[in-house]
Amino acid sequence: MNIQISIEGQHLFFAEEGEAEEGEAEEVPNPVIPELNHMAWALGSFLILWALMHFVLLPPLLKKREDRELQLKAGRDSADKAKVALREAQAEYDAAIAAARADADAIIEAARTEAGEYRSTVMAEATAAAADVKSEASGGLDAQRDATVASMRSDVGDIAVAAASAVLEKDLDRAAQQSTIDASLSGGDS
Repeated sequence: MNIQISIEGQHLFFAEEGEAEEGEAEEVPNPVIPELNHMAWALGSFLILWALMHFVLLPPLLKKREDRELQLKAGRDSADKAKVALREAQAEYDAAIAAARADADAIIEAARTEAGEYRSTVMAEATAAAADVKSEASGGLDAQRDATVASMRSDVGDIAVAAASAVLEKDLDRAAQQSTIDASLSGGDS
């Protein structure tokens, strides 16, 4: 008895032992070992894909990678140059600041020296002016004192003659008593 089963387009035949089919049964191919025509198609497809990758798709990718590496190298070089330029600019800036500070210190020192000289000049002029004022004042005081003393001598002489006249109860002559009054006042001054 032969049984034929069909599953999704595959036909399986079962035969009982001892029964032989009229025509010899077909050999079922081994699914593990590929057939020769499948290997040829696979090798051909692989070679076509390899050639496509090697000659068509891979060169632009390699070119892009090389361009990118060149850009990165150029970027690193320009960054290194910028760092060197920055260091040089910083050094120039520091030197300029140091020079400006030195100039400022020199200007301040010159101003201090000039101010000291000016102060000395002004002080000398003020001292000379004070000495002049003092000598004028001293001369004026001496003249004033002499005038005051002369005026007081006259007043004191008048008072003394009036007092002596009152004590003696007689009139005294001021001109006759002037030498006595001057001798008394001169003795008191020395």
